[in-house]
Amino acid sequence: MKINHIYGTALGFLLFTFSASASSVPLVVGTYNFQLDGGGGGAEATLNGTAVQIFCDNFADDIYVPSTDSADVTTLGSSENLSATRFGDVSSWTSISLPGFSADQSWLDSGAGTSAAVRYDLVAYLVSQYNIAQNGNATVNAANNEIQEAIWTLMDPAAYGSGTPLINPSGSVVTADLVAAVNWYTGGGATNAFLSQFEVVSDSTMTAGTSADGYVGVGGFQEQIVFTPAPEPRGSIWMLIGLFGVAGFLVQRARARKLAPVA
Repeated sequence: MKINHIYGTALGFLLFTFSASASSVPLVVGTYNFQLDGGGGGAEATLNGTAVQIFCDNFADDIYVPSTDSADVTTLGSSENLSATRFGDVSSWTSISLPGFSADQSWLDSGAGTSAAVRYDLVAYLVSQYNIAQNGNATVNAANNEIQEAIWTLMDPAAYGSGTPLINPSGSVVTADLVAAVNWYTGGGATNAFLSQFEVVSDSTMTAGTSADGYVGVGGFQEQIVFTPAPEPRGSIWMLIGLFGVAGFLVQRARARKLAPVA
């Protein structure tokens, strides 16, 4: 549930060299951006050499700063394959209480919300709701704490319901966040255009879970979500589009003058 600080980065690179599989990519965690009151939060990292921000979706495990690991990457979307993720095989989740919102609670406990694919989509929405400053840091406030706790509440297999630490260590009330996530999904927000901005980064050395642990991937670093917003068109592109528009107008005007009858 937390990011731990360690040294010995050189040893990590050496171990990574021997452990990485052909389909995995290097995840190098560099700086812990923000830790929320109950743990979790986000960090700066590079994924296969590209600078990214990573956010925690996994309460039970830890990730280390700095560290180098072998990671499997799963892009979310309607055709996603969750076989390499930590929670992709989970089919039974801990019951969620949403006082005053029985329909949403039922949807999560016995409806479409019991699907691992849907749970990951809901997490993607919640990650997009973090209040993050331009420099990548987030304010440790009630809203951000609630988002992290809501994510952990969603990704809590039923087998974890007893014998593990409290899934909501900061004591945040997460009802509003979970209801908002359900309404977003049922309202059609989980489009490929939105979900393709998110990747699940999982430890490639995980072993398959069993019924005893809720079919959660076992071992390895704490699973993370990468948010890579689609870039907006740059100002120069808009300027170019505007110039083409002006040029088209002038051409049409010139043609009109040629076709005008002589008085």
